Amino acid sequence: MKTKNRLAFSFLITWVCTCFLAVTIGLTSNPTPAKADVIYHAFDECFANVTAKLPEVEAAGYNYIQISPPNQTPGREDDACTSDKYWYFQYQPYDYVLEGNLGSEQDLKDLIDAAHERGIKVIADVVFNHMANYRFYKDVAPFPEAYPLYPKKEYFREAKCIADYNNPYEVENNWLCSPNDQEGLPDLRTDLPYVQQKQHEYMQKLMDMGIDGFRFDAVKHISVEDLEKIVEVIPEDKFYYGEAIGRNFDESMKYIPVFPKVTDFQLVNTLKDAFSYGGDLRSLVNPADSQRALPGDDAVTFARNHDTWAPRQFDNWKFDKDDLVLATAYVLGRKEGTPLILTFDAFEPTIVAGTKFHEEMIAEPQYYRNGNEIADSADSPNLLFIERGDKGLAIINKSGETFDVTAAKMPGLAVGCYDELQYDFEMCVDYGGDGQKYINKWGSPNRGGIEIGPRTALFFVKNDV
Repeated sequence: MKTKNRLAFSFLITWVCTCFLAVTIGLTSNPTPAKADVIYHAFDECFANVTAKLPEVEAAGYNYIQISPPNQTPGREDDACTSDKYWYFQYQPYDYVLEGNLGSEQDLKDLIDAAHERGIKVIADVVFNHMANYRFYKDVAPFPEAYPLYPKKEYFREAKCIADYNNPYEVENNWLCSPNDQEGLPDLRTDLPYVQQKQHEYMQKLMDMGIDGFRFDAVKHISVEDLEKIVEVIPEDKFYYGEAIGRNFDESMKYIPVFPKVTDFQLVNTLKDAFSYGGDLRSLVNPADSQRALPGDDAVTFARNHDTWAPRQFDNWKFDKDDLVLATAYVLGRKEGTPLILTFDAFEPTIVAGTKFHEEMIAEPQYYRNGNEIADSADSPNLLFIERGDKGLAIINKSGETFDVTAAKMPGLAVGCYDELQYDFEMCVDYGGDGQKYINKWGSPNRGGIEIGPRTALFFVKNDV
């Protein structure tokens, strides 16, 4: 997915074509890893619009694009190319034909080809748990004859709404409904070979067009055994992950190794605590060690995605605007995870700087520097220092006040000068008379130390990297 001269992020895929056997007898394997870096989530964007935006996407440093489900869905009452009001229609498949609200098959092919010319890869969102609400098709044919691919009742589970989301059996076998829609979404028998075959054919068609990977929607609503069968046709060089809104660490990890990665909602919860009023950024030091985030190799990371963005949905995970930017800066400043950046956030200057930092530092190790090692007043719940090897540094200040010290040590960075990627100034590090390393230039040659404004993130990269 990257340009030819850029370093790629690699992760261990624990699935092979014989994954069902491997799970059964407890084997593991080490196939050639797929590669990914920062994903631009072109949420509910028409394909032609994304194609037109490719120069901006490339300039911002994104090297994967994730599109919303491209298959045919119910017709929308808004213009999908200018409105996101009825975005959720895209998650209700009617057919696996590539003629949907977001564009035609040719529009999608044009996007894939144009993205590849720029070294950008494209991920397709796929929805295999259910089909569209039948109310849209009552005038077409009786249920389920209206659905071209699945015209028999035997392809669907019994029409019962999920009543208890803490009951795994109900979650996997009953229909998704809502208080305003007790008819719900017809739940597919994903255990049936015929259903799996049609889903395989759909994925193969997308791959034949050049799609480079997949996001699998609502994987908690499909059994692990069925998921293993569904993903078995995906080659090892494709990037794919599962959307698992895990209630806890163990529930999220349940879907590894079916998927190389899953969505890290544990990290979102941890970020929300840290960036809320009274929260402590120091709690973000290595959160996976205490199961407050997923292991980096297993995680697609974000401060918000379209689930938490959606109105009246997951409100407990919503950030205020400034906190959202800083939380996303953390996601991009750390080594772990494959960051996913939502359309609405992707071109904010701090996030663009963080995206470029993440790409530059992709191969560098990580160390959270204790503020006491930098300056007496730097050990604070409002400050976080993330070193990337000896070549990069991210600093986050969530306070409403400027942090300003005229003398600051920088023990982990190499001697030399560093470019700040958002505000375009230089920081230099050199040895002081006591043999320790200090910041001896902060923008101006006449000033050392650190000055970081309120509610700000800075990203420094050694200027000879």
